[in-house]
Amino acid sequence: MEAKKLTIHVNIDNMLLPMTVTDPEQEAVIRKAAGNVNQQLITVRERYKSVPNERYYDIMVMLNSEIKALTAENKNDQSPVYSIIASLEKEIDELIKK
Repeated sequence: MEAKKLTIHVNIDNMLLPMTVTDPEQEAVIRKAAGNVNQQLITVRERYKSVPNERYYDIMVMLNSEIKALTAENKNDQSPVYSIIASLEKEIDELIKK
């Protein structure tokens, strides 16, 4: 028997996105992820108020999310991740100063 599919809508950055889910647990994960993304966008916008392009915020959030996922995947060696984050923060700070 095929699982019943349900379409939900999550709001990320004032954009409603349709998502198909098959169970309440999956829905909860998707809604929590959307909430996390919104919170990350707020945090990045507050921290880097003078970024010249709105798209930088989206890209920073995507990159931070991927870094967190990779870190969780490989908790044994986190030094490359911290190095990347430090490098990115330095580049962002230099962009803001321009």
